[in-house]
Amino acid sequence: APGYNADVLLRWGDPLFADSPDFDPVKQSAEAQAKQFGYNNDYVGYIAIDGSAEHGLLVVNHEYTNPHLMFPGIVKIVEKEGKKSAEVAPLSKEQVDIEMAAHGGTIVEIRKVSGKWEVVRDGKLNRRITSNTEMALSGPAAGHDRLKTNADPSGTKVIGTFNNCAGGVTPWGTYVMAEENIHGYFSGELPEGHKEAANYKRLGIPEGAYEWAAHYDRFDLAKEPNEPNRFGWIVEVDVNDPTSTPRKRTAMGRFKHEGAESIIAKDGRVVFYLGDDERFDYVYKFVTKGTFNANDHAANKDLLDDGT
Repeated sequence: APGYNADVLLRWGDPLFADSPDFDPVKQSAEAQAKQFGYNNDYVGYIAIDGSAEHGLLVVNHEYTNPHLMFPGIVKIVEKEGKKSAEVAPLSKEQVDIEMAAHGGTIVEIRKVSGKWEVVRDGKLNRRITSNTEMALSGPAAGHDRLKTNADPSGTKVIGTFNNCAGGVTPWGTYVMAEENIHGYFSGELPEGHKEAANYKRLGIPEGAYEWAAHYDRFDLAKEPNEPNRFGWIVEVDVNDPTSTPRKRTAMGRFKHEGAESIIAKDGRVVFYLGDDERFDYVYKFVTKGTFNANDHAANKDLLDDGT
């Protein structure tokens, strides 16, 4: 529109840290991608630094990947019975690792300089969260038998997050990532008569859209039937500590989350609105048991672990 302009602030593969390599589409690696901006953005939020409208943290979800667009040469044109079609070659473990590093989210410092936003590449709070970032399960479901796996017999520690769709920023300045269409990442078959069969059928698990199970047992239902229960949550991230462990807040429910926007009620409790993006399902309201303390952000750190 007249009087406005548009600029590219960040692209897939852009470096986020002083030691990040420059993006090269024909020489990708998981190690490089973990230090670069992720793929297919969804939620975008801004968290001010010292209350500034021109200096803050951009928080961005990277929802999913398109391997046929990411990896040169994996699409082949084949001819069968006189008809040509495109086929995507099976992904190597290295390519799956790149996909896993491209998922998750980015926290990056940005600043407005001479009227233009720019990335602070060496920002001390910059962080990538991926499908391999260690996370804690907290709240009422943490430690439940249905969350236990061979890799985590405690049922309290999850590796990674993926299909992060919409999200939100809490009144106390944390970043919440909503795990949505988790069904596509799982393959294989549940053992016959398994107690999770109805649960997974409702969620469409397994869809097998991704090839991760070919290289990692945790995505194969025959080997780790409880693994899908560890996804489909709201993930809360403390952006002020890049070494902090993100927490999957089980009190807020497990479904195909689309968004987590909040308001502060008159009595000080915090109310979140959560959509379920499964067809014909619901919109939920979560009300914290505790109240928001505007004068002590640390006092709010576990508000999302208890509520209705």
